Amino acid sequence: MKKTGIVIFCLLLLFVLAFAGNVSAYNVDYTHTLYQSEVVPVIDGTYTVDSDWIASGKEEFGDGAAFHDQWVMDPNLYCLIVEVTDNTNDAGDKLTICFDGTADGGGTEPDGGPNPTAYDKKLEVTGHGGSATVQWFVGDGSGWVVSDVDSAGFLELAQDLVSTPTIAAEHYIYEMNIMKLDTSFGSPLVGYTWAQFISYYDEDTGETQQWPPAPASPDVPDSWGYIQYDMGANPETTIPESTGFVVMLAASSVAAAGALLRKRKK
Repeated sequence: MKKTGIVIFCLLLLFVLAFAGNVSAYNVDYTHTLYQSEVVPVIDGTYTVDSDWIASGKEEFGDGAAFHDQWVMDPNLYCLIVEVTDNTNDAGDKLTICFDGTADGGGTEPDGGPNPTAYDKKLEVTGHGGSATVQWFVGDGSGWVVSDVDSAGFLELAQDLVSTPTIAAEHYIYEMNIMKLDTSFGSPLVGYTWAQFISYYDEDTGETQQWPPAPASPDVPDSWGYIQYDMGANPETTIPESTGFVVMLAASSVAAAGALLRKRKK
């Protein structure tokens, strides 16, 4: 009986260890591919369909919101656009982005957890225009702590109320370049892969749009989405072409067709 009990105990222990090893430190149902660009985008709070963002990938979330992102190798940048359908100028409107990094960055996978750790960072942009504030937070193992780090050296950010190829009506867009390997917080912001959470709170409606959706929380790294990288550009253009670009293509197609018909008539 003792031998049987020992065998059963060992099998149960192996099962528990195997299960623990397969538990992901992020939400496996929400994975986003980060494509590489050769161009550092100009940060001005808007975008057009050109070399700046053509390599990017797109992720829709909430009710009509979306983010587009890409990475640049030299300098090592995370380039991000977040656009939401909100167009009201409320002081309490808030964009939140959370990053689950690690001590070493690089190829180290995100470590997740039930609470933010010292390797997790949160960015909050509150309000609009000249009164907008930018605040960073760092985890302490139980929650978020306000950071006094000046991010001007590693974050280039602009926001504006504009019309874009993705959303025709005027809406708020946040455009930014972030230096991935910056260690102002004591560790790299992120490595090659990381977990991420994005949300936008609209004070006018009292609603929050987020990726991943609820019950994901900015306070629980295990619930964030997974960002994996690709060494190439997005094989599918996910930023829709602007009207001018489509007209130009159409005109080119008509001209080409006319030339082909003339050749055939000969």
